[in-house]
Amino acid sequence: MDFILTLMPLIPFLFFFVFLFLIGRGKTCPACHRPMPTLQSPFTKTRRQWLVGGYRCPSCGCETDLKGRQVAASTLPEQGTLMLGLGLFVFCIVISLLLTCIPLMMLLIRN
Repeated sequence: MDFILTLMPLIPFLFFFVFLFLIGRGKTCPACHRPMPTLQSPFTKTRRQWLVGGYRCPSCGCETDLKGRQVAASTLPEQGTLMLGLGLFVFCIVISLLLTCIPLMMLLIRN
């Protein structure tokens, strides 16, 4: 029981990463029309990809945004995309904090 209570704060992040995985499926490269990888090595990501996401084609090196449109590597991220990513991250942290407080309160009430 205590093991499950310990893992409860990780549940929102699990949903967050499943959501990101589902968004990335089915994209094709606009330049060579090959399927884009669902997961990309963190060592091959550009600064823009770290901020707002996107993909890099392993065969031709074309860089795309999350919607699959080709962008230049020096393109600045859109303001709305940054706010959406930050909002999702803050939402996950708030839910995790709430799920951490519930087991702690249950343990304090038991004692």
